[in-house]
Formats: sequence, C-alpha cells, structure tokens
Amino acid sequence: MADDAAWTASEFAAKPADETVASPVSGSVEMRFVAMPDGARLRVAVWPVPEQVRGTALVLTGRAEFIEKYAETAEALAARGFRVVALDWRNQGLSDRPLPNRQVHHLTDFATLVDDLDEVHRQVVAPVAAQTGGPVILLAHSMGGLVATLALARHADDDPDRYAAVLLSAPMYAIHSGPLPRWLVRALASLGLACGLGARYALGQGDYDPAEGRFSPDNKITADPKRYAAFHGPYAERPELRVGGVSFAWVAAALDAEDALRHNLPLERVRTPVLLLSAPEDRVVRAEAHRAVVARLGNAHLIEYPGARHEVLMECDAIRDRVWVDIEAFLDKTLQHNTLAPAGGSVVG
Repeated sequence: MADDAAWTASEFAAKPADETVASPVSGSVEMRFVAMPDGARLRVAVWPVPEQVRGTALVLTGRAEFIEKYAETAEALAARGFRVVALDWRNQGLSDRPLPNRQVHHLTDFATLVDDLDEVHRQVVAPVAAQTGGPVILLAHSMGGLVATLALARHADDDPDRYAAVLLSAPMYAIHSGPLPRWLVRALASLGLACGLGARYALGQGDYDPAEGRFSPDNKITADPKRYAAFHGPYAERPELRVGGVSFAWVAAALDAEDALRHNLPLERVRTPVLLLSAPEDRVVRAEAHRAVVARLGNAHLIEYPGARHEVLMECDAIRDRVWVDIEAFLDKTLQHNTLAPAGGSVVG
C-alpha cells in the first residue's frame, strides 16, 4: 500500500505502483492508493501514455462501480490520444469502506466526494497531466456526473479552466424514486436519520443479490449482455468489490444535492464546455433533469439517444458507436477552439 504522503509533480513518476494490471491495448495499468485528509484511502488507476498524446482524461464512475468496469471506456479514450486516470470512490470498489457491513453504500454529504475529487486532482491528475502534456478532460457517469457538476459549480470562479472539456453520461441529477413519490422518499430518509439509522440500509435496500448477475433483457442498464457482464462478472469473481443498496443518509444526501442543483448552485457561471449524453427513457435517473441543468449551465450541449438505457457508454454497438462519434466531434471542436458559448445550453434529439 502507498504511504500517506501526497505526490508532487516531480515525485509522481518515481512513486511505485501498488499493483500493475495488464491492458490488452495500452500496456500496463498502475493501481495506487492515495490518502485523503481524513485518512480514507482511495484506489486510483493510471493508464500508460498513449503513442499519440492529446491530453489526460479523468474517468469518474457511477454508484457501486469500480475501475475495472471502465476498461473498455479507458481504451477508447487511449485510442483517441488520452492518458487515463480513474478512481474508486470511497465506500465502493477497493477504496476504504468504514462500516462493518462493507456493502452498505453510505454517505452523509456529496460535498465529501467533491473534496475527494479535488484531492485526487491535486495528488494524481495534476502530476499526470504535467508529465503527459496537453489539456485535462473529464468523463463521468451517473453519480460521478453529479459529483463532477458539483465540482464545476464549486470552482466556477476560482479554477474555471481545470478541465478543458467535460463529458457527462446520464448524470444523477434526480434519482428515479418510483413507485414512491419524491416527497415520501424524503420523509422516510428524514425519519431514518431522526431515529439514528443514517448508516443503515434505507427501506427496500439490502446486500447485492448474485441473481442480478444473470442478464435480463428488461434490465435498466444496457441492452448489451457482454457489457452488462463487465459489472456483474467481477462482482461474482471478486466479492470484495460488491456494493449493495444505499443508506438512509445516502438518500438524504442525494436529495440535498438535487435541491442544490435546482435552486442554489451558480450553474450559470460554469463556462467549461460540457457535453451531456442522455437516455430519454432512463429508468435509473430522471432524464428531464438533464434538460433543466443544461439550460442553466453556461456552456453546455445535450444529446439524447432514444432507445438507450442508463449506461449510454456501455450500450449495444449501434448506440455506443453513435455516442463516440458525438464525443469525438465535441472534443475536436472544443479542444481546437476552446471558445465560450453564449449562456444557456442547447439540445439535439
């Protein structure tokens, strides 16, 4: 394991990896652990420098996910000239999980994950980018997309150029709470907190069920069986990766973050170019929230993929290929010109 010292730009290249994993396309991927100010340790992966260097890409996973699930996405970025960095959020993957039941996905405030993102940027992303050259882009899915947006709002004034471009895949701006109405979900979460059950599973939540590993054509995630297995296969082989449902506190924190996006955060001051990829029929998050946030972000563009499920980056080839064409066009335009668009986003169906 790594020690608790932060990596400086000059020290990064000499820091030994905790683990090296073979990649079929881009060589060896280094896995390292970095310490957060509160002592929690997060697992971080760093891909090698691609042959044709364009910049650095930071990949932020969704809830309950882990670095290995994004191998195909990382290879797609590497093939386009980006050196990739990815991390396991606290309480998932192989990062620290403090609760006795490691499967309870617990969080009291999404600002904690924004703090973690800032620290990973300082300790890892900035040194990697300095070593690699070129701009830094960010690609984030679902819960990671929420954290990325909160970070953009936090740094809209003090560090607006941290990322040259941001790609958001079905960001978790509003969770699908059905069949319960949102007000009832909020009331139940508040009741759980009031009863001192914040770190316990919320109603209807529990440990990961291995039966979920069997592909169902009606699943909410993807129509592609092989990409569905990219999540559930490692869960079967490595039980330490498993994450179950969410705690009462996690639900309350997610609703608080949703309220902040709706009412409080200065999204209009975010000038970073953003491309938001959305599935109109998404059954994990509410796609209408994507339109609302894009309309407020200062430099955002939304593309919708009818027929896609929640994970547009891991959908069947017919959809995924279109997604990557759109990403390439956005990056070609953004990284070449890097100009500011008028306030307010645009939507393409």
